[in-house]
Amino acid sequence: MANIFVAITLIAVGGAYAYVRYRIDSIHTVAAPDLTSQGNNTGTNKPATSTSSGAPENILLIGNQSRAGLNTPADIQQFGNPQLLSGSLSDVIMILHLDPKTKQASILSIPRDLFSHMPTGSPVLSWEKIDAALNDGVNGPDNLVKAIQQDFGIPINHFVEINFSGFENTVNALGGLTMDFPQKLYDLESQLNITSTGCISINGAQALALVRSRHLQYDPPGYNGPVSTWPYDPESDLARIVRDHEFVRVLLSTAISKGLTNPLTLNRFIGAVINQVTMDPGLKNQLISLAETYGHINPGAIPETTLPVTTFNNYYFRGASMGDVDFPVQPNDYQTIAKWDSGAFPTPVTPTTVNVLNIVGSYNLASVTAKALAADGFTIGTVANGPIPAKPAETVIEYPTGGLAQAVSVLSKLSGAVVMEPDPALPTGTITVKAGTNFSVVSASQSSPGATTANTGSVPSSSTTTRPPTVGNQAPSSSVDNLTPYDPRPCTPGSPVKTLAG
Repeated sequence: MANIFVAITLIAVGGAYAYVRYRIDSIHTVAAPDLTSQGNNTGTNKPATSTSSGAPENILLIGNQSRAGLNTPADIQQFGNPQLLSGSLSDVIMILHLDPKTKQASILSIPRDLFSHMPTGSPVLSWEKIDAALNDGVNGPDNLVKAIQQDFGIPINHFVEINFSGFENTVNALGGLTMDFPQKLYDLESQLNITSTGCISINGAQALALVRSRHLQYDPPGYNGPVSTWPYDPESDLARIVRDHEFVRVLLSTAISKGLTNPLTLNRFIGAVINQVTMDPGLKNQLISLAETYGHINPGAIPETTLPVTTFNNYYFRGASMGDVDFPVQPNDYQTIAKWDSGAFPTPVTPTTVNVLNIVGSYNLASVTAKALAADGFTIGTVANGPIPAKPAETVIEYPTGGLAQAVSVLSKLSGAVVMEPDPALPTGTITVKAGTNFSVVSASQSSPGATTANTGSVPSSSTTTRPPTVGNQAPSSSVDNLTPYDPRPCTPGSPVKTLAG
């Protein structure tokens, strides 16, 4: 997941070595026709066939859950048989934002369980967790790119993907790395087993078990019970993202420290990355120039944020079980994306017409929503009841081809569990709001898009609130990392290093 950072850093470090430039030619590439051209924030998704040297760019970092390449008995026992677990899900979804003006980088993580619309033609259900978009064979990266751009309005200019085997090889090529574990940790599913505390050296398999851990158990101070009774981390994937962010910092720092002085380590690492990484051709052609621009970046100073969500357990949608899913939270998501990349969204354009459908069956929901949107200055078209896909249900903003700017205009006036979805059948300038549960319409009196105060009399509650409406009135997850007392972190310089048994 972090290999594009490491590759950029090490290529910069090893720029004098002719074999570095030579071996870049061996990187496997796959075309992704739905990538957006650099510098295009109009929402029209122009193909990424050209670049603008002064424009920021977003690189999608995909940790592929595919077991391809895991052939040893130990790997198969720990991560599963590649013949039986042949599908592709994006275990990690991060987006690297690079700004050539400031020469700085930042990361936005998207929770893998975020429930959203799948692009037309996806070999999965039309609505799934966002990680399912990758399950489209060789077209998987492009399909995930399309889903992120269509549903959340984030332009993606390039992608890089790595699987389990590549991640293991990367860490091992660096000779492993060290992390400080304040408490013992265990995860039966990922087979993480940290049996000691302090600064510990971990290899590729142990590192992979750590970054994959979503069912983490920890040994509290003074607790003497067996592992089976250790408490679980309650945040699952959201806590895993925080740990992964911390791991990225350690991995980058390790790569820089070892790559600066050891050409053999550099050569081993490049060999591991080249054999296991896939990226789009445009990114491959930029690697040297990216290294020259961003090779100085301090890993500890890279801001890392996550889209805020709320969680719903055992969710059923159109009669199908979706397991535990995450719902988006507006305006929190809108504000998080805009802060991470100020040019992500196209300039809002008021649509010609806004249709409103009630998709949860609540009494008078469509008409009350339409009235609130009209008060915000939108011209209302059809107001009716639509099919009920689920309860609770996200509110969906459907927009026509090329209509992302109009969708963003409506998005900025909705609060709660709201997501966007393209509908090529809609006429130009027409938006359809499918009114679900747990949302409200922001008052026209609010001075800024995405204001967090709901309009009195808004949908579905008549009371003013300072927090977006959510399922079960949950507090949205944080966009910033908050380490728990048991989360691993960088070792203190000079700390004695332990090695785990086995």
